Amino acid sequence: MKRIQLLTAILFVLGSTPTSASALTGSEILKKVDSLRNPLSSFQIDVDLISYRNEASETWKMRVFGQGTEKSLVEFVDPASQKGQYLLMLNDAMWIYLPGTSRPIRISPLQRLMGEASNGDVARTNYSIDYDAELAGEAEAEGQSCYRLELTAKDPGVSYSRVMLWVSKKNYEPIKADFYVVSGKLMKHAYFREFGMMNGNRAITAIEIQDAVRAGRRTVMRYSKLQPKELPEKMFNKNYLGKW
Repeated sequence: MKRIQLLTAILFVLGSTPTSASALTGSEILKKVDSLRNPLSSFQIDVDLISYRNEASETWKMRVFGQGTEKSLVEFVDPASQKGQYLLMLNDAMWIYLPGTSRPIRISPLQRLMGEASNGDVARTNYSIDYDAELAGEAEAEGQSCYRLELTAKDPGVSYSRVMLWVSKKNYEPIKADFYVVSGKLMKHAYFREFGMMNGNRAITAIEIQDAVRAGRRTVMRYSKLQPKELPEKMFNKNYLGKW
């Protein structure tokens, strides 16, 4: 009888124990990562792209407006030669508007924008909308114990067909990612270098992208001035680009 009572007590304790972190699925871990990339549902944020070539560097400034997980608009702020251009991304479709043209041009999110950053790198701030995540095990990355997620594109139009993402077991912050195209070729590495508080939310503030094919080429994306913002629907209508 005492053994039965003891077993019952043990089962009760185990049954009332909260789910451990290791029991999270790949999709649940990825959602935690996305909350650090895009903590607000309707927002604007400033993005600086700094491209490094040996000792030389070049900087572009942009402002990104986002609504939900599927709508984003990128406004080119500086240099003056790029000012007035816009990138619009709706789901997986993307257009660029150039001043003086009558209509926007359909482009690929995979197309290189500046340095090692592609159009999709700047416009998209959410992994879950584009990828299915599977927990592929645990491994060390950059000196940290991590969950290793394998992300598989939901649609062939996504910038990269597969992504390997290492996420800290301690706080679910992304550590690094490897990006592969359809052929299976590794194209680039991303390192999530800095985190900080923006508008009361912990968020990623700097990502370094390294070319996996051409050594020594890297681009840093710096994020600042995140703020909630109500955005009119016409901002995300390609026929209004450059007119609002």
